[in-house]
Amino acid sequence: MAVPVEPFDPSRRTGNPRLSKNPFLGRVQEEGGGESTLDSEGRPFKMLVFRGSPKTSVRMVDKMLRKDQNRNEVVKEFQSLPKGSERVLYAPNLLKDFYLNLIDWGPDNILATALGNTVYLYDAGKNEVQILTEVDHEDDYPTSVAWSSDGLTLAIGFNNSMIEIWDPKTSRLVRSIEAHSSRVGSLSWKHQILTSGSHDTSIINHDVRAYRAAYVLKGHSGEVCGLKWSESKGLLASGGNDNLVHEVGWLIECIKIWNAQTGQCNASIDSEAQVCGLEWNRHRKEILSGHGYGRNNLCLRKYPSMSKIGELTGHLDRILNLSQSPDGSKVVSLGADETLRIWKVFEPPCRASCGMEEERLGRLSFETMHIR
Repeated sequence: MAVPVEPFDPSRRTGNPRLSKNPFLGRVQEEGGGESTLDSEGRPFKMLVFRGSPKTSVRMVDKMLRKDQNRNEVVKEFQSLPKGSERVLYAPNLLKDFYLNLIDWGPDNILATALGNTVYLYDAGKNEVQILTEVDHEDDYPTSVAWSSDGLTLAIGFNNSMIEIWDPKTSRLVRSIEAHSSRVGSLSWKHQILTSGSHDTSIINHDVRAYRAAYVLKGHSGEVCGLKWSESKGLLASGGNDNLVHEVGWLIECIKIWNAQTGQCNASIDSEAQVCGLEWNRHRKEILSGHGYGRNNLCLRKYPSMSKIGELTGHLDRILNLSQSPDGSKVVSLGADETLRIWKVFEPPCRASCGMEEERLGRLSFETMHIR
């Protein structure tokens, strides 16, 4: 059920964003809860009390620490997947096209989503929605969105082959780029370079500081439907409708992991369903896949064994796109059932907390050795 939106005035396209407490969408569902720390009689649990000689206490403490450490190591091997999505956002007027890239979760926790002729910005922290731009031509609509790495710029590809660069904070159109001859279905940033892939089979690198294309890449014979720059190295991965993957990527109903340096296939598995998207866990060696016809679910696997950890269900139709939150703990899936579902599927980074815990345990063990 869509939220009523006032008629769009083209003259207001570059300013005055409209906010709504309800995401595009109409309704938000959240699931969650906490665990009790009380005993069977409703009283708080007490700390253990040691009795006996100090040396006995030392041995008991060290034994408990070793046992607790072993227990933690075992627990790390098992991951508890959520029973359902953390939040559901309704997405009417969705273009159910497998080859488009209609969502991107930016570094400032803003989810850009293209629905019909409109691009929305959803603030996941404030639970607010802003309309960034609307297209007033019947035969044109946004076909891809991509945030820059600093979160200050949003690139939008369109069905009419145009690319627009927007400043979301001011809702201002910075510039338009005309380089392709057909729709732009994929975008990816590398610093000041914006790479676009099109139905015209070309890949073009644009230096947004200049007003001309940096260079054109030719390699696909079908529509370029996926682009991704590596974060650390100057490698670009591209996927096309010609069933070719350059550098690294995925194929329909088969997931393959490639070494981009050597061209060697490191892992391969038959997913038994259409593969619609992949997201790496930034904190552990895991990969999440979104699936279409035959499954309509998400599947989490270990790498490099590719053994299945578990599945996430909830979509009633195939999954079209995946995007990961800035902290790497959540993934949003866009489904052809006109819903966006947010999943807390990846464990958040624990360097600080783990480091503090290791320091605490080490200090406790050191101090107990000096008990007399």
